[in-house]
Amino acid sequence: MVLQKWEVFQNEATDFLNSYFSINFTMDGGFDSTTSFITAQNVNRDITTIEAKFGSTQAGQIVLSTNGSKFEFCDKSKHDFNRNTMEIIKHLNSDYSLYKGTNTASIHVDISDKVLYNWVKDIYKEKNVEWIISSNKFNNLTLNDLLFVPINEIEKYFDISLVFRRKKTGNTHIPGKDIIDFKTQMDLITTDYKVKKTNNKYLLTLNERVSDFNIGSKYLLSMTNVDCQYFIKKKDINTNPNILFQMNLKDDIEFKGDNFKAKYNL
Repeated sequence: MVLQKWEVFQNEATDFLNSYFSINFTMDGGFDSTTSFITAQNVNRDITTIEAKFGSTQAGQIVLSTNGSKFEFCDKSKHDFNRNTMEIIKHLNSDYSLYKGTNTASIHVDISDKVLYNWVKDIYKEKNVEWIISSNKFNNLTLNDLLFVPINEIEKYFDISLVFRRKKTGNTHIPGKDIIDFKTQMDLITTDYKVKKTNNKYLLTLNERVSDFNIGSKYLLSMTNVDCQYFIKKKDINTNPNILFQMNLKDDIEFKGDNFKAKYNL
């Protein structure tokens, strides 16, 4: 499988740190572009964690819900609620009519950069991340290509912005209350099928493979490892409001290796 650029960068940044310092660095993230943590170890003891970010990058997001008159923090968010989250939601609610009608389009949120930088710092603090390594180049990295600084200095080296948009939350396994409606839709295609509930999920069994996984406009079939058997899912037709934090690396970068050595007595 061909690695994506952010994956190549994570691996090469980890290798570079191992060659530059006399301690051990391991990539503990890498499952997706939001889990990119490098752990620094000295004598089998974790001493700090480093965030690896390639180029322009998403620094985090907040999922919102709405009660019809204002936005609220949604527990689907990956990050915990903090004081800066409150400030951001308060700002959105001050112009609720501007954002409430947005479908999938993105809207720039005009808010103080200080609030955004503080939100990012607080999120990294929750994860015990103290440093960040970044570059606009993803491979064949040299010292001059890399930014390596403490997280609390990000405003010197990154521009930051906030974007409001709506994002689909993903298809879900069909709830029991919708099975009768699903069968009504299925009967329009074929009546030769069986529906069985197992482990709180509904399985559809047919006598032959389907050519179209869509069942009506609301339902979707998902393959299992058994031939002609499918999970029944309900399509996500709603969108959740999201706010995305975007960081763009500035031209002037530094590699503060000596500061790192001094902080951890290396």
